[in-house]
Amino acid sequence: MSNLLLFAFDKIKAKIKDDCIEENIGASERVLSVIAGLYFRFGRKKIFKSPLAGLSGLTLGGTLIYRGVTGHCDVKKLLEDKDVKKLR
Repeated sequence: MSNLLLFAFDKIKAKIKDDCIEENIGASERVLSVIAGLYFRFGRKKIFKSPLAGLSGLTLGGTLIYRGVTGHCDVKKLLEDKDVKKLR
């Protein structure tokens, strides 16, 4: 059974890597982003007690999961572009 799981994970990783056109985040950052995103997605429990906090947790969690899965972060790209312009 573990060989089947490893095969499935390898296929998923290969598919994600092929779909990433412009990857600017390393593998460790991607894993941490997905883990942090899943943590923040649990904010949906707070959505009725504190709607603003729950909604912001859902938004942040979704954004972090997207960042981890795609390997692309527009904010990081923007900051890197500004640093390059400052050096010129």
